[in-house]
Amino acid sequence: MPRLLLVSCFTLCCFVSTTYAQPPFLPRTGERAPDDNVEGTIWEYEGTLKGTPKEDEKDLELSGKFRIEGSAIFDVSPTFALPKPDQIKKTAKKIVEGKPVELKLPSAPQQKRLGEYKKISGGKLRLDFKDKDSLSGIMIIWPKPGTNGVWLGTFDQREGTKSVRSWQVELRAIQD
Repeated sequence: MPRLLLVSCFTLCCFVSTTYAQPPFLPRTGERAPDDNVEGTIWEYEGTLKGTPKEDEKDLELSGKFRIEGSAIFDVSPTFALPKPDQIKKTAKKIVEGKPVELKLPSAPQQKRLGEYKKISGGKLRLDFKDKDSLSGIMIIWPKPGTNGVWLGTFDQREGTKSVRSWQVELRAIQD
């Protein structure tokens, strides 16, 4: 019996020392896990054309912001749908006539989905932008050596399936 008790105490001590030696990482409100360095981040980017720009492309600029969450890329500026023009005219006419007007408020702002991203080899990210109004193309980015939160990369701008311009880009994580 004493031998069994000794083995049980040894097993319990080993269990306690290995189980509670390092408590698991539990993020406090507003914090993220140590391996979560991309999701939910707002990025600011700037680009310069690669090579010698054509005469009509000399004034082109590439700059803006986007947000990454999950595997999706979103536009930072929220948008909502406005009423149709005929509805606005009817409402304005009622206001001019002094009649009571009941206005339907727009739904909550929505952020436009620009594309998605995925991690690729060498610690790089591939961002696939599929928005014909703002960004369309493929951006490959990697951390800039010796910095914290600055990334470098290339952006292959496309119209449909055709590549139209190549950019060198620099991104900064500006808000979590």
